[in-house]
Amino acid sequence: MKITYIYIIILIFVIAFNSCKGSKTKFDESVPKTNQIDNQRLDSSLMKITHLLPDRFTAETSWIKFYYKNNNFRAQWVNTADRILKTDTLISYLSKTEEHGISRLQFDLDTLILLNQNHKKNNLSYATLAFLDLKISIAYLKYCRALKFGLFQPEKISPNYFYTTQTIDSSFVWECFKNKDRNIYSFLKSIQPGSKNYKKLQAERKKYLLLIDSTFTLIPDLANKKTIKLGTWHSSIPLINKRLSITKELTFNNSKQVSDSVFDENLLIALNVFRIKTGLFIDEEIGNNTIRALNYPFKNYVKKIDINLERMRWKPTKDLGDKFIKVNVANMTLKAYRADTVALKMKVCVGKNKNKTPFLRSNIFEIILNPTWSIPKSIVVKETSLSAASDTNYLKRNRIKIFRKGEEIQSSKIDWTKISENYQPFKLVQDPGNFNALGRIKFNFANKFSVYLHDTNAKSAFKRHNRAVSHGCVRVEKPLELSFFCLPEYDRTVVEKIEIRQVFQDKIRHSIRLAVVSEKAKEILENNANAMKLNRININPTIALIIEYFTCYVNDEGEVVFKEDIYELDHYIDDNLGIIKQFKIPELTAE
Repeated sequence: MKITYIYIIILIFVIAFNSCKGSKTKFDESVPKTNQIDNQRLDSSLMKITHLLPDRFTAETSWIKFYYKNNNFRAQWVNTADRILKTDTLISYLSKTEEHGISRLQFDLDTLILLNQNHKKNNLSYATLAFLDLKISIAYLKYCRALKFGLFQPEKISPNYFYTTQTIDSSFVWECFKNKDRNIYSFLKSIQPGSKNYKKLQAERKKYLLLIDSTFTLIPDLANKKTIKLGTWHSSIPLINKRLSITKELTFNNSKQVSDSVFDENLLIALNVFRIKTGLFIDEEIGNNTIRALNYPFKNYVKKIDINLERMRWKPTKDLGDKFIKVNVANMTLKAYRADTVALKMKVCVGKNKNKTPFLRSNIFEIILNPTWSIPKSIVVKETSLSAASDTNYLKRNRIKIFRKGEEIQSSKIDWTKISENYQPFKLVQDPGNFNALGRIKFNFANKFSVYLHDTNAKSAFKRHNRAVSHGCVRVEKPLELSFFCLPEYDRTVVEKIEIRQVFQDKIRHSIRLAVVSEKAKEILENNANAMKLNRININPTIALIIEYFTCYVNDEGEVVFKEDIYELDHYIDDNLGIIKQFKIPELTAE
């Protein structure tokens, strides 16, 4: 027993914080007799060890210190047989954190296991027991926080996140410790993320973990932007067959061999299944984008899943309610929900990398029909002024008016070559109409970036695979349908209510120069056309909106899809998942 104890002390000493070396704090290094722990001596040691824990070491450490102080530094895990069993339960959960994309190193699990084993053998001093108790509490609270709210808050680790997320607070700390004593197993089970999509990503993670050791020959890039056409022979086809057979998009029978070198219909079907999974454009050729995706290492798929499991654990501080809108910038799509059921979905165009659409949480409070567009200063300086300088009819052709101090000025009186960041005294406003950059409908929500959801006069952009083309606003493919969704709910079983809604929707149609549909609206239009005109619609109740960013998610068909990291933000989460902060025991000095 003495040899084992010396081994533990040496191990702990080796991993001690450099900052704590030479500490003059004296600790109780006596070993209590079997089942005869003196709680007063243990609590005294806990107080000394706790004082050495830095307040801002991790998100939970200040709360740990607060909790221990308010409980007179009483031990929580190591002084009764029942609590030792609770530690075993916690360790069993900590051993499975990789399933959530979280390294067990985050919880210093190996040290906990080693110390817990020696605690059961009664080999630990009061000081080391106190250290173990504190270590278990840190791991426990960190685990609960990570599973409930995420290991990190996005606004603190990554650019472009501008909404606050839920995190640990005093009520959560008390809930965790209260449930530790009641039924820790049930509590730890209850905080596991339980959504169907989260579990789907976890299952996909297991599949790719099994594939990490699979080997395949990398497929060479095609030269000079060439592609492999359907029905043609190419030397890379056997390599593509092999790669797709590993992930089972392609299976083989007697009429198809892995060595076949012709791009046939079977391979096309398999390739398009793969393309859907990896967010690629569906076509009948094989180009370098597809080849690079096929060459993507399996370990990187695991990493991408880990990153997005963390994103799925983030929760906005404000509840979205029963009716809300989500925009996934990475996937360039919008979904409108009623009670977690998708009521409407569409493509969107989002900001370019240099004009990123901000990720935020807000509420749509009004709809503007036939909006004007006040062109932002940055666009005037970098784009509009250059066009006006090279084309004297540019502003007139695009129905853009120029104002200075409220007075309209003719374009010919302005030297557009002198416009710069330091000199731009004009306000440029584009008239409403089909030519307007905002289209016919604009959705306003509170934010500090002057961005909004809106229609567009450039409809062809929705046919593109990469729709990161805007200056930051979100262009929506189906603005009319989205405006209908934003209107207050009504009783769809009452004929009068249905007719009122149909007329209001026709007012929106008529206001943006579309034909009305309902007979009642046609009657009103014939008798009093002005009664059918709308300019602004107040949305009450407001519609919750969250603009977020997922590069791996579950699509409507239940398949896990991987998307390009268009804003190059994944690495911020990956880097932080790799940062390990562990509280080590200071050098012990016997008292």
